[in-house]
Amino acid sequence: MKDFELIQEVLAGNKPQLDSFIQSVQGQIYNLSLRFLWSKEDAEDATQEILIKVITNLARFEGKSSLKTWVYRVASNHLMNLKKTKVEQAVGSFQDFSNDLNYLPEPESYEGADSRLMEREMKTGCTLAMLQCLNRDQREAFILGSALKINSKKAATITDTTPETFRKRLQQARQQIGTFLESNCGVYNPQNKCRCSKRINTAIKQGRIQPDNLAFTNTIDSFNTEMEEMNSMAGIYQNHGSFKVEEDFTQELTNLLKTSKIINYD
Repeated sequence: MKDFELIQEVLAGNKPQLDSFIQSVQGQIYNLSLRFLWSKEDAEDATQEILIKVITNLARFEGKSSLKTWVYRVASNHLMNLKKTKVEQAVGSFQDFSNDLNYLPEPESYEGADSRLMEREMKTGCTLAMLQCLNRDQREAFILGSALKINSKKAATITDTTPETFRKRLQQARQQIGTFLESNCGVYNPQNKCRCSKRINTAIKQGRIQPDNLAFTNTIDSFNTEMEEMNSMAGIYQNHGSFKVEEDFTQELTNLLKTSKIINYD
């Protein structure tokens, strides 16, 4: 079904098509939101808010881009306009992040039976935290261009800028992340002292990792494998895989839309 036909079916109150549409885009929105916000809870809240915006503005879709690109644009605009998050405030700059990594002079290795699982959680959380050190324009560009591998022409449409400006932002983001990795990450540069396995205990004590409620590990596959290749600088620019949406927003949203009479269906 073509984009305009799908939209007309949804707006006409075709509930199966509405459910299908929500299921087709919620993962796309969540993957962008989680990378942008770091916090799973914040990403879930943002995903629901964005889905409502997307559905209530479907009639405004003009077909100048694909529906997928348009959804990214709505999502990106929403995320860029959120007030500064607690995570952004806590992580701060790359220098702040570096100081935090070097705070413990003799970190202890985690010896639990689930050490591999915890190390994967640490790697994922740390990499996403790096993105919080970028300004929002650069973070947006890095996520779209490097993590999601969207070309500069489409990304410029999503970010409402020119391909040249988008590429400049992406280059700046890559340079900053590369510099940080070179100076701090033991995976990327073995001369650095920092090792994910030696940060786990501290992360658990500080509440950044909750062993009984992991934020990332069970929702992504290829991301952490690529982290092992970061010493070639390739892994950080590759598609990080897809985070799985643990919450299905379909029923909750359809009930909300019906109650609010945004879309009428039987």
